[in-house]
Amino acid sequence: MIIYSESFHVEYPLEKEWIDWVKNTLIPEMYEIQIFTKVIFSKVISHPDESGCTYSLQYYAANKKVLEDFYKNHSDRFAQLLFHKFGTRVLPFKTELELLESFEF
Repeated sequence: MIIYSESFHVEYPLEKEWIDWVKNTLIPEMYEIQIFTKVIFSKVISHPDESGCTYSLQYYAANKKVLEDFYKNHSDRFAQLLFHKFGTRVLPFKTELELLESFEF
């Protein structure tokens, strides 16, 4: 299992609009492409920032090949959607993780 983690620094005045956009536009469009099996939407609370807040979307893909398909066929379109809507007032950065094991307590 591969986790495609995308974090976003969002300027405070855009926070509510951006959250609504993620829930009502981004996540439904990600669901439509049927690449990912699960998404977790979180707010980063460990590093407060005066200029904005940080959020994380973690998308679960079955394997690296599936994620590569996302990069090849869909990634640019989603980046353009974000930039067209918010410009440089929302800044994304990406990380790929390999899920080794999950423990529930």
